[in-house]
Amino acid sequence: MLIAVFGGMFLALLLSIPIAASIGFSCLAFIPWIPGGLDRVMFFVAQRMVVTADSFTLLALPFFILAGTLMSHGGIARKLTDLAEAVAGDFPGGLGIAAIVACMFFGAVSGSGPATVAAIGTVMLPAMLERGYGVGFSGGLVACAGGIGVLIPPSVPMIVYGVNSGVSITDLFIAGLFPGIIVGLFLMIPAVYISRKRGYAGKPRAGGTGWVMKKVWEAKSALLMPLIILGGIYTGVFTPTEAGIVAVAYAIILGFLSRGLSWRGLFTAMVEAAIITGSCIFLMGAASAFAKLLHMKDVPNLISTLIFSFTTNKYLILLMFNLVFLLGGMFIDTLSNILIFSPIFLPLALKIGVDPIHFGTFIVANLALGMATPPMGVDLFVASNICKTPFEKVLRGSIPFMLWNLAAVLLITYVPMISLWPLKFFR
Repeated sequence: MLIAVFGGMFLALLLSIPIAASIGFSCLAFIPWIPGGLDRVMFFVAQRMVVTADSFTLLALPFFILAGTLMSHGGIARKLTDLAEAVAGDFPGGLGIAAIVACMFFGAVSGSGPATVAAIGTVMLPAMLERGYGVGFSGGLVACAGGIGVLIPPSVPMIVYGVNSGVSITDLFIAGLFPGIIVGLFLMIPAVYISRKRGYAGKPRAGGTGWVMKKVWEAKSALLMPLIILGGIYTGVFTPTEAGIVAVAYAIILGFLSRGLSWRGLFTAMVEAAIITGSCIFLMGAASAFAKLLHMKDVPNLISTLIFSFTTNKYLILLMFNLVFLLGGMFIDTLSNILIFSPIFLPLALKIGVDPIHFGTFIVANLALGMATPPMGVDLFVASNICKTPFEKVLRGSIPFMLWNLAAVLLITYVPMISLWPLKFFR
């Protein structure tokens, strides 16, 4: 049965059938094992797609996606990068550090890796190249730093994982904050080392502390957004779904008041968000049906038994999780990985004593790295397009950042308190 189910799905993927359709197609492999045959399976898949979409919690997804597209079109990235440059100053690799910090700031309002790379890369990459930074170094740095956008809350993949696994999205947002900061700090290490070695300088400051404070004041409206949204969620003022609505309202008001958002930009942002949301909901519906069928046939327990027959060592199983999700991120998009693999491996994670919130955090960390890893490497492709340089050159420049990012992922995996410790202050 397992060979038929997963073989059918991967065959469909190899034939370039869209992922959502491939997952739906794989549900047909259950026909011999489900009473009622084809009619029962087709009815069940349609029913699960409707039930999945009919979720109040899932409403957070389109609102945060829309908030991210509005911020991208509203000129918010420029204010955040100006602030990051002012803080980094002319320190060796200062523009690289500024790019990483700006990705961390923007990740706190967008929730998407490619969106973070596109928004920050459009501003920072030309500035880095103008200052003499290598094109491979610059593109690779921004591509890897963009993955922070799915770790630092609000995070679209964490919303999907929370809805799919029944874990509190608020708790996931709290748990993702420190891992996102750690990934950013780890990426700064090769940025500074390589910059010192190659003589890459920062951008000279126009002034001292007063200049930095001026940039903080200019970016105050952008900085207030994550404080309002996350502060409201963490203090219980509103739910993640309501926070998404607040984020959209704030982004529209801020965009028009700062004159960074036009009516055309608003329309474009809404169309982009609608397309992304539609594909996500369709994907989640198909994956929900697939996961339910797997549970009906007790597949997660079969896989757990198979793995336990080889080892019961918790740390080896965690390493296996890392390999599965990292390799999965190299070939399949982030949301598909979460929807396909988390229902299978979450029961096993619970059996070895892994907290479901920690599990969600480190699989998102793995998949964020996968977005900057070939052959899929969507963040690398976005960065190479902005730099107008061959993909291979950006890939070579990204290798040091990938290795340090991997070190951060392993730290997040094997030290659960990094994710779980902040929860003590909000529960």
